[in-house]
Amino acid sequence: MNELNFKDIDLSSTCFEKLSNFFETERLEQLGREVKFIERSTSRLSTWMFLQLNTCLINNGKTDSLNDLGTELFKNFGVQLTKQSLDERFNIHGVTLMRKCFESVFEQILSSNITHERFTCGFKRIILRDATSFQLPPNLAIYYQGNAGDTTGSVIKLQHDFDLLSGKTLRLDFRNGKETDTDWLNKKGFEVLADDLHLMDLGYYKLAHLTTVDEQGGFFISRYKVGTSLFTKNDEGKYIELDWSEMLSQVKGNNFEKEVYLGAGKSKLKVRLHLQKMPEEVAQKRLKKYKAKQNNQSKKGRQHQTSDFKKELAHYNIFITNTPQELLKGNQIYQFYRLRWQIESAGVPVLFKIWKSLFEIDKIGKMSIARFECYLYGKLIAILLGGYIQNLFNEFVEKKIDFELSEWKAYKVLKKTSKSFGNISENK
Repeated sequence: MNELNFKDIDLSSTCFEKLSNFFETERLEQLGREVKFIERSTSRLSTWMFLQLNTCLINNGKTDSLNDLGTELFKNFGVQLTKQSLDERFNIHGVTLMRKCFESVFEQILSSNITHERFTCGFKRIILRDATSFQLPPNLAIYYQGNAGDTTGSVIKLQHDFDLLSGKTLRLDFRNGKETDTDWLNKKGFEVLADDLHLMDLGYYKLAHLTTVDEQGGFFISRYKVGTSLFTKNDEGKYIELDWSEMLSQVKGNNFEKEVYLGAGKSKLKVRLHLQKMPEEVAQKRLKKYKAKQNNQSKKGRQHQTSDFKKELAHYNIFITNTPQELLKGNQIYQFYRLRWQIESAGVPVLFKIWKSLFEIDKIGKMSIARFECYLYGKLIAILLGGYIQNLFNEFVEKKIDFELSEWKAYKVLKKTSKSFGNISENK
């Protein structure tokens, strides 16, 4: 097949026009004034230029210097700043600006691609929470500490909360790498509104968090953490530890559900325990992972055996939820939890899956903390827009040519055409 010529396709009326909505010049400059990035009307460095500098014009956070950024600024906009003057613009106001830009792009992309009719049950918000971490240069260790006993330097962990229904970012928090996900929730807390649905990953699994959601009138779906105590009630109302062997013998078909109580103390939380039988090939993949982990531990001189019980559970996806049957039927539980894994199908790439592998965002050179955070937000914006271009472009050409645009090619298109967005906005 011949190489695709982008000029053969009317990108100006598809990708460019839609992408310009994210970067409307007047709105950007107003935002710059609001966050005090622009304080004088005579400022040579505009909000638009700074956004471009951090999003598309910087190629590599490990090798690109301030002099390189100054060169790009002059080459693309004719603005000449000294190294010191440019360095001074990387400050708390610049970080706030880049954060606001990221939140705006994320919300617009997610909300524009979510079909709300798919979620017609009674939830006001569907809240997803995820995290990723990567290593930073040692000079940033004062801001982002590594794991306990880690002598290799600094580690940052990105915590991200967002509402799937509205597309709004609820929190994007940069944290120490040594902080666990549950520690983060303990310190920062989380907002629970009545009729929220929280899709809880095992990293955030803690009875106190689930209880908080329940007590505030919210709902949750969480994977079950193997080993957590579960109880049933006998005819006398006494708690009895769940007999897994007996329960599994009752499983018929692909879905099974039982009312149980979570927690080993006096205060127990009533939940629905839902089991979904997985295809045999899925179970075998899990068993192979268990075997690989066991072999890896053996090589390190550690004893590690996967219990027969855990091997049996490998054939199921197991969830707990406090949602009532009338709000969420048993066969819907897995469908809703899969939203954690299916954000890409809604038009937004799974950010944490490609940050490090594709864009090498973890390869950072020595720089100030403000410049690093501006760079980080800029790369996240570029990844979002690259994924948006990818989905938009592939949808456009799907019926016309046998071609699929990868994330990397989409990002190259973004870099090549980014200066056109502002011009389109100004001409609207």
